[in-house]
Amino acid sequence: MNAASAGRQRGFTLIEVLVALALMALVSLISWRALDVVERSSERLNASADDTLAIVRALGQIERDIGQRAGGDILPAIPAGAVAAPAAVLPPGIRWLAQQGATPVLALVRAAGDDGAWQQVYWRQEGDTLLRAAGPAAYRLPLPEPGRGDVVLDHVRQFTVRAWLPGRGWSALPAPANSPTATGLEIVIERQRNDRGEPYRKVVLLP
Repeated sequence: MNAASAGRQRGFTLIEVLVALALMALVSLISWRALDVVERSSERLNASADDTLAIVRALGQIERDIGQRAGGDILPAIPAGAVAAPAAVLPPGIRWLAQQGATPVLALVRAAGDDGAWQQVYWRQEGDTLLRAAGPAAYRLPLPEPGRGDVVLDHVRQFTVRAWLPGRGWSALPAPANSPTATGLEIVIERQRNDRGEPYRKVVLLP
């Protein structure tokens, strides 16, 4: 074997092998960090998407409950001078129960199916949770009262409802008794996120 052949068959030196290993380790470390960042970002996006979907479902359920409310042909009119008279700005089937020292309740009477039964539904905030309570379906008044209900959302800072009064704009409830009948409701759910509140609004037209 001549000198030229021996030179062509020469392998890597130890330094070259060490440099190659170091480069491979550096590339592997960079790739692992990149994959870790991608995974963490994906987890945050999935958590945010699930959170947003829960809010959309809650607001959508409130809109459905309002859309299936009972009309004046089902519910008796509120007597003049009654305690609930300020709520008369709301159409039949919708009440905003706000008593001193008690948590306000969005109370609805809605259809419980296609067989003519009706039920009471209460939406209220309890602590940092939003609850929906649906009473048993019935065919006669008075309808059974709902129980405590189920947790729909957590980390809730505030649950409020405002009414759109023609000629006056948005008004907090209960509105004065001489107010016109509301033609829309604004549902606001404020969630706690990163030490600050994020409000989510849903406007529902009242036919």
